[in-house]
Amino acid sequence: MYAHAESPAARAVLGQAHSFDIPAQKLAIALINFGQQSGLQVSVDPDLLDGLNSTAINGQLSSEAALAQLLLGTGITWDYEYGALTFRLLQAETGAVELHNTLILGDTQENSFMGATVIDRKAIQAFPGANGDITTMLQMHPNVQFSTDQKSSNTPGEIDPADISINGAKFYQNNFMIDGISINNDLDPGAHGYGETRQFDSAPSRSHGIALDADLLEEIKVYDSNVPVEYGGFNGGVVDAVTRRPTQDLHGKISYAMSRSEWTRYHISGEDKESFKNSSNEKNQPDFKKTTLRGTLEGHFTEDFGALFNFSQKRSYLPLRTYANGYNSPNNDNEQEQTRALDNFLLKTYWTVNDRLTLDTSVVYAPQENVYFREDYRDSEYTNINGGWQSSIKAIYEGDSARWTQQLAVSDLYASREADTDTLINWYWSDVKNWGHPDRSTARSSEGSFGSLAQTQRSIDYKLKAQWQTFNFGSSLHTVTTGLELGYQRATWEREDDALAVTTFKRDNGTVCGNDPYCSIGTLLNLQNRQFGSAMMVYSAGKLDMQQKKYALFVEDEIGYGNLTLRPGLRYEGDDYMEQKSLAPRFAGDYDFFGDRSSVLVFGANRYYGRNLFKYRLADGRQAFNSRYTRVNQTDDWKLASSNLNMSKFTTMDIPYDDELMLGFNQRMLGAEFQLKYVNRKGHDQIYRTRPYYSLDQSQIPAGYSKDHYVYLNAGTSETENVTLTVMPLQPLRFQGTSTSVQLALDWSKSKGAHGETYESGVDREEMDNDDVVYDGKLVPYEELPPSDFNRPWTARLVTITDIPRWNLSVSNFFRYRGPYDQVVRVTPDAEVDGKSYSRYETVAVAGAPTWDMRFAWDIPTGKEQAFFVNVDVTNVTDQVNQIASRSSTSVVSYEVGRQYWLEVGYRF
Repeated sequence: MYAHAESPAARAVLGQAHSFDIPAQKLAIALINFGQQSGLQVSVDPDLLDGLNSTAINGQLSSEAALAQLLLGTGITWDYEYGALTFRLLQAETGAVELHNTLILGDTQENSFMGATVIDRKAIQAFPGANGDITTMLQMHPNVQFSTDQKSSNTPGEIDPADISINGAKFYQNNFMIDGISINNDLDPGAHGYGETRQFDSAPSRSHGIALDADLLEEIKVYDSNVPVEYGGFNGGVVDAVTRRPTQDLHGKISYAMSRSEWTRYHISGEDKESFKNSSNEKNQPDFKKTTLRGTLEGHFTEDFGALFNFSQKRSYLPLRTYANGYNSPNNDNEQEQTRALDNFLLKTYWTVNDRLTLDTSVVYAPQENVYFREDYRDSEYTNINGGWQSSIKAIYEGDSARWTQQLAVSDLYASREADTDTLINWYWSDVKNWGHPDRSTARSSEGSFGSLAQTQRSIDYKLKAQWQTFNFGSSLHTVTTGLELGYQRATWEREDDALAVTTFKRDNGTVCGNDPYCSIGTLLNLQNRQFGSAMMVYSAGKLDMQQKKYALFVEDEIGYGNLTLRPGLRYEGDDYMEQKSLAPRFAGDYDFFGDRSSVLVFGANRYYGRNLFKYRLADGRQAFNSRYTRVNQTDDWKLASSNLNMSKFTTMDIPYDDELMLGFNQRMLGAEFQLKYVNRKGHDQIYRTRPYYSLDQSQIPAGYSKDHYVYLNAGTSETENVTLTVMPLQPLRFQGTSTSVQLALDWSKSKGAHGETYESGVDREEMDNDDVVYDGKLVPYEELPPSDFNRPWTARLVTITDIPRWNLSVSNFFRYRGPYDQVVRVTPDAEVDGKSYSRYETVAVAGAPTWDMRFAWDIPTGKEQAFFVNVDVTNVTDQVNQIASRSSTSVVSYEVGRQYWLEVGYRF
């Protein structure tokens, strides 16, 4: 035991569960709050606790477990005698187990049934995260897979957070939250590749509606299995970014960080090096400069009211060539700069109104603006605008029979585009239109851009949760949690002004143009002297919108019966978008063999319903705004040639869901904690699109739709098995005055489910019917193929954080080895077996990928609680050349980025 509470009566009192919500703050104040919330008498010596801070605790815990978490890393232990708690210094030489802050991924509460982990602030600050976003920190988590393109050496200048898959689910089917409120962007979260930045009728977006900088956070909670019923809207997992609360005293910080191409080792295929050097689009970034400016000011105005203001500004500058293939135009700028800008602003207040009521408010504003241009075009700059803001208020009331938690949040997210011009013109080269490639077969001088576009998602969410007072029923102990959620969302797609694309031109020897903006007089390469547009696409102004009202009810009972704990629960959800209702049963349990949590068997069976994205509805109707106009002669009026037919038809669908079986074992021995966990996930009703009318007559096509139109449907299934082992020493490793925290995490996974990476992946008849395909020379059902991404079969991770107090230095290491595997690609031509043609798939061997990342954090004290600091991150320390597998039959080979340096300098007070 961590402290003395030997009598059965004392152990019964300390084992009683209570609802705790105590922020990280001065330890003396935290212990007083603990006494109020537990009902225990607390005797505190302020001199003993001077200068010490507590960790945060939140949730339903026993008093004993809450104390252990509050005192992590403080060197303070406790005794319980005569009905009161007293505190004293823990002497390591007495043989007692020393409390410390070694956990990098630890339980978020006393019993999370091995499904919830937390990355605490110490790990956030110490991890060599480079970009400093939330998903970078999740590299430590063994149930999280990253896209193979995450660390591409071709694009080291990007600042967007990476896509992640949890337990094999789609990367856009996680629930990202800030302080318990969802920030998912459901406008079109799968669309952010090169092609999606260059569409007339869409703007790219990501599943992170708000991309937070990790410096704003107190901790990151990750729920990957046995997820409580209060969380819904996901197939993979829940990532809750918990923002910081203000310190008691006035403190602040300012810092500036930078990385650049000169500090980065590129790994580019030999045949691609010249084209990479002369890159004219963001798919290759030979030069970049990334900077991050951060600042914090926090403190309490009174003993009960505090505020925190935090900001970060991330910038990336990407100089590129204007023209492809190294061409230099004598009549236009040959270099342009793309930029990325991501800002975070957080204002948070925390008010302890009285002994029963606390109010917590926050406003997060996180706009992102990415500036692009189109290669081989003049005046083609446009800005993709993402991000948004969220404001929330949270009230916690300690009632006589329950703890009542209420949250009200308003958010405004967007994925829009602002363009310098609404007209795109594809001129032939002439001595007047003379900025393009005169020696190319196309010989074009193009100009203009896509026009502006607005996509918005506005939400109002209300949550009510009641954690009822623990009660006995017979010989069992019950802790019941109930809750209600109400939400309203409005999603819109809008083009406010007409956009034009004039791409077909005629050439003749005419001598006048008049006021025609799509006509030019000038000597062409064919020696004619006039060109004029003869066909024009008009993307008319228009708007599509939809509204959704949703609700959820949940109930959960944590039942203690001797050494057995069970947690059955139900979550009921409904909405008027797909007009579907779902009932998700959740069940988790564990058996504590010896009653001291040293040997625990954990098990669970759960269902998780995901979300239906707004893209499915907002895609229906866009093409109807578009028309094609033509003219024969330059003096003719433009005439309507055709009106576009819609290419996507909305139909109601079921909600995709995953069924989960989980089995785990937790063992404390040899001075360490070992967690072995198996998770099996089966995905159902996953959404893809197909053309349903391949063989129908025109009379059978719905009015206003093309025969080749798409529909979205529940066509996909998947299955993933994950085995993870984590090892964490129960106390730090000490050597000559240093202290090292360690965590080892191993995982193995196997996935089936070949349907494409996103809902936009086309499914043909063969795939819908699960027909056989040829895979490495053998006939197998299509659904038996492995997925094409997020599919590394095994990974080993080792994290170490070493504190060297006498040098005011901390050194962190992150070692990761991703095992070799065979990447599945579709190849041509098709295979013929017994006279029948089958689609053919083969494997491409990909070698293992070892990496080693480091961080050096050095403080230079200048006064009491003041210091200059310098942080140096080195990613891929040994400059390993790690291959990225292609997901097509192309022979192009790409690699992960090599050694890269980040430098951060700052001052804290």
